Amino acid sequence: MLKRDLAEEALEALGAQLELDALETAHGIVRVANAEMVRALRVISVQRGLDPREFALVAFGGAGPMHACALAEELSIETVLVPKAGGVLSALGLAISDIRSDLVRPLLGELDDIDRADFTNAFTDMEDDAGRELESPNFQRRADLRYRGQSFELTVDAGDIEGLKAIWHEAHERRYGYSMPEEPVELVNLRVVATVPADKPKLEEPPAPGSQGTPAGERTAHFGDDWNEAPVFDRTRMGEGSGVRGPAIVEFPEATCVVRPGWAGAVDRAGNLVLGRDDV
Repeated sequence: MLKRDLAEEALEALGAQLELDALETAHGIVRVANAEMVRALRVISVQRGLDPREFALVAFGGAGPMHACALAEELSIETVLVPKAGGVLSALGLAISDIRSDLVRPLLGELDDIDRADFTNAFTDMEDDAGRELESPNFQRRADLRYRGQSFELTVDAGDIEGLKAIWHEAHERRYGYSMPEEPVELVNLRVVATVPADKPKLEEPPAPGSQGTPAGERTAHFGDDWNEAPVFDRTRMGEGSGVRGPAIVEFPEATCVVRPGWAGAVDRAGNLVLGRDDV
């Protein structure tokens, strides 16, 4: 458990070197952490040709829900989703994930020159290999492609060789903002993803045990502008339909969610705390 007096002592020591007080130092640490997380989110969205404003931000891990609303504001994301098991979401995902085998086979050459039989037979051979490892797997065929002269590839779905070039140009346009239909396209590798679906738990959130929307207590918290008396909600006492409006704090068994001013939401039927902008 974090001890406030020792945390303040550490912040004061660091702040003394920066000519900042403990609160200013804490704000600086949070801003740097948020900036790094925003940078990482841009790598997996903007740099892949995706507009983060078109997506919801899923907050997981012990610290993810603490920063989620601030990151969403920075990226103009309108919805934050905090799973009920957010603090152990990676472990849960591993426990219920499908059984999967990835196979790859090189087949290098200009796409227009690749023999259709070689293309099909390579996929068939890999699927036969996977079928000997897994019981009745599902298959997804993929291919690594590049423009001639490029030193990197993009992996795209490869159901049929005839439409593969068009799929590649579209993927390159989406990722990098341009395509060159007149340039030769090279095939580098063929891939097969073989999966066997695992049983998944049914996600159902029961109604709240008792009166919904009743805070478990209050806490003085700083949200960047000033100190606020923020209601504290116990996630184990919330259920489907239980609402929250920021500024507030929701304590999960394995994580803490900070609901910043201007955000509000409720628990959905699957147990997710779904937050949206309350000031737009």
